[in-house]
Amino acid sequence: MSLQNNYIWHFNFNNINRMKKFNVVAGIVMAFSPLFMDAQINQTPLNTGGARGQIITSAEKPMAAVGSMYINERYMPAKVSGNEQIVLVRYNAYSDYFEMSNPQEGKTMTLPKQPNVTITMSATGEVYSLQQYKNEEGEETMGYLNVISDSPKVKIFKRERIYLQPGKIADNSYSTSKPATYKRADDEFYVKINDGETVFVSGKKDVANLVPGKSKEVLDFIKKNKLDLEKATDLQQLSGYLQTIL
Repeated sequence: MSLQNNYIWHFNFNNINRMKKFNVVAGIVMAFSPLFMDAQINQTPLNTGGARGQIITSAEKPMAAVGSMYINERYMPAKVSGNEQIVLVRYNAYSDYFEMSNPQEGKTMTLPKQPNVTITMSATGEVYSLQQYKNEEGEETMGYLNVISDSPKVKIFKRERIYLQPGKIADNSYSTSKPATYKRADDEFYVKINDGETVFVSGKKDVANLVPGKSKEVLDFIKKNKLDLEKATDLQQLSGYLQTIL
């Protein structure tokens, strides 16, 4: 065999070996490709519909919210205006409605919202009134407000609130998922002068501005008596003073 023929034979033989090895490797890849694709699919993040960029994998399950939507979890005895019967109620401050329980029948119901209806808690004497008011954003709202002062010329209310703090899904094995949590927000306060609107007030200047021409007198009274406008007793004292200058 000539040197040239010998070189051609070795060249063809090596190419055949390479082709066989390539076919074997390709066969292995093809055999495992469904598993590879399945693994990719199972690891694909799914959108939870929550905050932008918040994702979970298909193996994770949603966590139930913790905390309470209620100012008081227990049903308490109360009277609803227009009805002398004592009923059991609790206030859902997250959704802003009262639930009424009927233990004899094992049923609960939501009290229908009727303008100016009042709910008086028997144990504490607290009164909730359904009022039309302007919230902090200036939007007209119908909701339950806790009555702080109900004098003829000055009415002061407190709005009790609960909000839902979003949870967090762990994005790696080193972090921990956290459930959404119901939390108590700071109370809001509202004032109604005579037949005016019930408006949100965030401090002493807001209150003083409700009495045109006498704002300085109001501010002086608040300062002199060291009133805390987040305390019911101090707000009642302020209401009594406002009555005298209106």
